[in-house]
Amino acid sequence: MQVDTEIERLRQMADSLDSWILEDYLALSQYTEKTAEQMRKRGQGPAYMRLGKRVLYPKKAVAEFLASRVRQTHNPIPRGAL
Repeated sequence: MQVDTEIERLRQMADSLDSWILEDYLALSQYTEKTAEQMRKRGQGPAYMRLGKRVLYPKKAVAEFLASRVRQTHNPIPRGAL
């Protein structure tokens, strides 16, 4: 249970910075850790903070990143045409 306690402690500290820990960002985004790392190296994805070996994602930056990925469906058939 030591790992669970450590993760919860990190979550609480990240929350005080209005951020998510890497594990929570991965759960939300459904990216793998390797994909998230590659995105950081390429300057893609949301802004992040590195604190020692830990990566935190500010919630506002994640929200902005996700909003930029919103896609509108395109309906080629005008309403009432059917």
